[in-house]
Amino acid sequence: MSPPRSPAARTRVFALTAALHLSGLACAGDPSQGEPPRIDLTSSTAAHDTTHGDATAHDATAHDATAHDDTHGDTHAGPELPPTLLPLTLLATLADDDPTRATATLRDDETGAFYTLHPGQSLFTDVELVTVGRGWIELRRAGEHERLDLPQSGVRLVDQPGAASEAPDDDDPGVLRRGVQLGPGPHHFLKRPDNAWGERASVAAIQRAITTYARQARGGPKVKIGDISRRGGGYFPPHLSHRSGRDVDVGYVLRGADPDDPRFRAADASNLDLERTWSLLRAFIGTGHVRVIFVDTKIQRLLYDHARERGVSEQELDLLLQYPRGEGHGGGLIRHFRGHRDHFHVRFGAR
Repeated sequence: MSPPRSPAARTRVFALTAALHLSGLACAGDPSQGEPPRIDLTSSTAAHDTTHGDATAHDATAHDATAHDDTHGDTHAGPELPPTLLPLTLLATLADDDPTRATATLRDDETGAFYTLHPGQSLFTDVELVTVGRGWIELRRAGEHERLDLPQSGVRLVDQPGAASEAPDDDDPGVLRRGVQLGPGPHHFLKRPDNAWGERASVAAIQRAITTYARQARGGPKVKIGDISRRGGGYFPPHLSHRSGRDVDVGYVLRGADPDDPRFRAADASNLDLERTWSLLRAFIGTGHVRVIFVDTKIQRLLYDHARERGVSEQELDLLLQYPRGEGHGGGLIRHFRGHRDHFHVRFGAR
């Protein structure tokens, strides 16, 4: 077992969520013309302190991007439209000279899912993104045009350095009190239902991630859910962690003859469904409850190449993946740890 880590070395990544689905990052506070396209960032749920006392130790390494009133000089530009009543939060806009290349990132406040869309794409069956401005978007819902603006609260983006391992975090109680059991569902397999006990928030996050994945996978294989914790938690060999309902093992989405086999199978370039695995990982991240995800470096490399081919920016990849910076690098929400060729390990934060 790895030795305990000090709070200053802990990975604190909750506040990354609002940035993980962006198409690129640029300075939110530079309104000058001729600069690269600006992304405005904000989040109504990420404004609270998510560092749990570690902020002072990490100030020198945190990357902050906060949207203030004075950075939104053109927020009120654009058409005069009634505000949408949909339960959505606009997290980011990326304007572009070519309107079709602009993007907007939104959160569905009911499910916690995140979406990055171009104009002309649909969010729901009857809701289409029409225009992306700087700090606002135009939606068409059932033929009516509506507007959604960035809220005025800020978001702090934190990508903390420091080693990460499957050893329990310093704040892990080592037991599970008032745990709930993840039950069966139409979109997932449970390898061992007796070992599917977790904190209520963690189980809810797993269910949201599965639902988001199923919506996006369009008939893809079911999600393979491995161990979470035993009822009551506690030491759970051969795992280093899985003691307090904050960890879950999840199988990669596979192609070929393996997809519907509930057992975990080693993934590589020949059988890994990159599109759906990438979607599944982002669905977990989109819950806003993930602290770190362990994925073997070789799998990260495949995901990295896949994401780049689909236009994901280097800035976003730096936030998401430790690769290609080496297994000892502290960046990236998705990190290498041995033993994760046939599944990935999600660690949730305490709630």
